[in-house]
Amino acid sequence: MNIPTASTPDANAIFDPIMDHSEERLANPYPVLEQMRQSGGSVIFSPRGNQWLVLGYEEANSILRSKDFGKRLLENWKPPNVFLRGAMRMLRRKQGSSMLIQDPPDHTRLRSLVNSAFTPGVIHGLEGHIEEIANDLIDKMQERFKSEKEIDLISAFAFQLPVIVIAELLGVPTEHREKFKKWSNDITLAFSGSVNPIRMAKSYVSMLNLRLFLRLVIAEKRRNPKKDLISALVAAQSEDNDRLSNDELLANTVLILIAGHETTVNLISNSVFNLLQHPEQLAKIQSDPELIPNAVEEVLRFDPPVQIIRRLAKKETELGGMRIKENDILTVVTAACNRDPKIVNEPDVFNIEREHIKHLTFGAGIHYCLGAELARTEGRIAIKILFDRIRDLSLSDRQRTYKGPFSLRGFKELYVSRK
Repeated sequence: MNIPTASTPDANAIFDPIMDHSEERLANPYPVLEQMRQSGGSVIFSPRGNQWLVLGYEEANSILRSKDFGKRLLENWKPPNVFLRGAMRMLRRKQGSSMLIQDPPDHTRLRSLVNSAFTPGVIHGLEGHIEEIANDLIDKMQERFKSEKEIDLISAFAFQLPVIVIAELLGVPTEHREKFKKWSNDITLAFSGSVNPIRMAKSYVSMLNLRLFLRLVIAEKRRNPKKDLISALVAAQSEDNDRLSNDELLANTVLILIAGHETTVNLISNSVFNLLQHPEQLAKIQSDPELIPNAVEEVLRFDPPVQIIRRLAKKETELGGMRIKENDILTVVTAACNRDPKIVNEPDVFNIEREHIKHLTFGAGIHYCLGAELARTEGRIAIKILFDRIRDLSLSDRQRTYKGPFSLRGFKELYVSRK
């Protein structure tokens, strides 16, 4: 990794979203990220993370769409913490070869096998069922409100909806969803460079448990296939084993199960939080539901459920006035890029009527999020039904805390009540 060729802020003033853990910055990272952009520019080197932080929308967009930046970065990333290097290598071996960390041609091959389950036509066909799930969950919330003053929106609704949907899509028994929640929470702890040995061990054990569980599910699909994604992948493997190895089948099932609900939980809860924080905006969607799709896009821009995307430089290049060397690691900070004043007016204002909303929350280029349309659909349905059926919803007075890692920043709990 090279030394920057232009002035940057003092190292102590740089917030590295991979390496630094701060409750204050986790709760509200946006001011410090803007300060860093103003003092150091769109591309800043972080000595603590031994990586480049990309804070500008145009620079980030160019990286995500370029073939000169790849995904196979963990083998090359060398954080200063020696323990972390070893732990990340160990966990990487257990994560397997998912399409999330592959470049073409492997990425192209793997993604083509699951694309058909996430087309707009398929997602549109799921809308009625997603609405049924949402209504059932809200029925249970309303019943609980008869005896409970406050309810945690995460455990009662924002987690339940997407995990049921993605489990059913995969063909995984939904009654195990509380286990998925624990395993997923533990596994994602390892996405932080500041994770301690105990949490890293928990992450490793939960990865083993989830993989064991899914191995049993896959074995059952081989014996008794159904109309679900895992059965389709098993069938594709049976037809041509070169298209999908056993390791790839398992790794991509793990990826889809975790990614298919983890980020959507944050999208739904962030949407509810920001609308309740801005009652004038909430009133607009309650009087005109046609605004809901735009409201979801504004949440994705303003308070994204995915805060970083990482890439590896495949060759030397120049970016934002900085010289990037081959094998340098770049972390696109979507939380900053989405609020870049060069591409959006009044970036710190939450405005659901904003026109031509730009954001990089789902990435860009060939790695654009496979489940983007499903996440948007679940977000739209969740907001519409929740605020239509419980029109007097409000935030409780409890102190709100965020869970890490920063890459998947979201609420631990979000208590709501009725006025």
